Amino acid sequence: MTDEHQSAAERRRSPRVAMPPTGGPVSVVGGRLINVSAHGMMIESPMALEVEAVLDFRLRVAGENWDVRCRVAGCHRLELGSRYYGVGMEFVQLPAGGHERLASLLEDYEARAAER
Repeated sequence: MTDEHQSAAERRRSPRVAMPPTGGPVSVVGGRLINVSAHGMMIESPMALEVEAVLDFRLRVAGENWDVRCRVAGCHRLELGSRYYGVGMEFVQLPAGGHERLASLLEDYEARAAER
């Protein structure tokens, strides 16, 4: 299968982990995080964002503030008639060791959730 015909899930470098509206190990300051992986995130936005735009965000990761830079990879309405958009973001700049730290944190979070 060529890259052109692969689904988004098949192209991902790391699995997405759904985040609760509150209390998850990762959140976006001033926004709603839908899911996150070691390489990107999906947020809820009240407006459409331009694909390929590069934007700065502040994440809360295990109690720490992380300033990150993201590229908008995709944007779509969350559901028919909704005022909100799902915006897929690729991390293009994270703190040193950020990809590895996120991967480990998310793996631990999923393991704990599976035990419940």
